[in-house]
Amino acid sequence: MELSEKTVCKELLLDLLCYEMECKRLSPEMEYLFERHLEECPSCRRRILGFRDILHQTEVVRNFG
Repeated sequence: MELSEKTVCKELLLDLLCYEMECKRLSPEMEYLFERHLEECPSCRRRILGFRDILHQTEVVRNFG
């Protein structure tokens, strides 16, 4: 696996984790661990904020399209 493939995999996994968190489908333990990580990692924090923006925009379009 090349470096770029690893990066894509990590980004995909992070997106899936963000999605599961936003859908309230993480176990309390996983949510706690992810929230603690977000407190310490600016890169992941930016990613989840961007992810939330996308979900919000999609919801607005769906509701008011």
